Amino acid sequence: MKELPVLNSRVALRGKKVLLRLDWNIPIKGTPKEEDLAKIENSVKTVHDLQKKGAVVVILTHLGRPVKREKELSTVRLLPLAEAYLDCPVMFCGEDIFTEEGRSMVKDSLQASRPGDVLLLENVRFYAGEEKNDKKLSQAYADLADYYVNDAFAACHRAHSSVAGIPAYLPHFAGSQLTAEVAAAGYLLRRPKKPLVAIIGGAKLSTKIPVVKSLLKVADHVLIGGAMAHPFLVAQNFKIGKSLMEKQSLSQAKLLLKNKKIMLPVDFLVADKINDQVKPKCVPVNQIKAKDMIGDIGTQTMRQWSALINKAQTILWNGPLGVAEYEPFAFGSLLIGRAVAARSKGKAYGLVGGGDTVPVALQTGMSQWFDHISMGGGALLEFIANNGKLPGIEALYRPASQSSSASSNKPKRMKISRKVFKLKNQAVKKLKAVKKLNIKSKSKSKTAKSKKK
Repeated sequence: MKELPVLNSRVALRGKKVLLRLDWNIPIKGTPKEEDLAKIENSVKTVHDLQKKGAVVVILTHLGRPVKREKELSTVRLLPLAEAYLDCPVMFCGEDIFTEEGRSMVKDSLQASRPGDVLLLENVRFYAGEEKNDKKLSQAYADLADYYVNDAFAACHRAHSSVAGIPAYLPHFAGSQLTAEVAAAGYLLRRPKKPLVAIIGGAKLSTKIPVVKSLLKVADHVLIGGAMAHPFLVAQNFKIGKSLMEKQSLSQAKLLLKNKKIMLPVDFLVADKINDQVKPKCVPVNQIKAKDMIGDIGTQTMRQWSALINKAQTILWNGPLGVAEYEPFAFGSLLIGRAVAARSKGKAYGLVGGGDTVPVALQTGMSQWFDHISMGGGALLEFIANNGKLPGIEALYRPASQSSSASSNKPKRMKISRKVFKLKNQAVKKLKAVKKLNIKSKSKSKTAKSKKK
């Protein structure tokens, strides 16, 4: 696997404007969860490294799936968290960079900025051309900066303008988090130590068929749990009661069952409904009744799978093995997670990944023992399925074909616009959208500290 281009001491960044693509796509209603805040926390090092080099950092991120410019999904609502974690003022530039007027206003803010300043642009998905990888939009972004850094592994499987388009027009590099993610996931593709055990869970088999097929080529055992195991059970003429199942995945499950590396649960925790109040019972796979709903793997399965994990040299865990958001059905995922953590860092290499897996991994109380927790979600699975090739990563391997106007025509510093910078930043902080965001006391104290500065 080729090495990603990374920033080094020979790249002079003082006073240079750097577009930094991050993944700050987190729920913004209510109090953010630990796994959501980790996305911002993990990006702090890259931002601080760029600041130390004297760069003007211009952050790009998507937020939700807007169909138009929706106030609820404006990145202005990320300001308090950004300032709290970065421990510095962050200026929001919400102008439409796809218009001449809007781009000119953003340029004015950039010209007024000093080395080490941090700016946050509007939600990249507010632009129709983002998901189409529109060249004009990519050029409009590139026109603002001298360099581009991608530190959003979770978005690298998207051939979008802010991920795969901008690198064509600016000198570009991979951020420290992206580099770490690629190195961790790449281990599975570079002759990993055997035995290799893959634990794959979640709700839909259809979304994970490519990665299951890829893993079957390198893994010694592929353990399948969660609702994605249900088509395999039906394919073997077992009953699953009222449990959820993707009918369209049944034919694929029948084909995959021919591979003896696939292992399915031998028993389950079932109940007549799935909630926090029920008391599930453990039954063998051949004793599931018509009224039962499968909520978790059973105790015998937990023992068998833990024994395999305890002998593994390489472990991949992606997806919860039950309806882990409900306490009565979280035990299987937590136990297997702890078995992976106990085996990792030394005895074996343990990689955990996937959006639904991260909160469970954190709940184990042993998250520090995993070799790597990937924030990639779908990107991690596609990375494995496509042998390390993702649009956002491939774009970084290719040289920039054109120079942006920002890098070829250095703008003169505006002498009086620094005052505009400060006034605009203060005004943005007073927006009602920011006031509505319920953040932790830690965030409030740090924001206050930043304002004092």
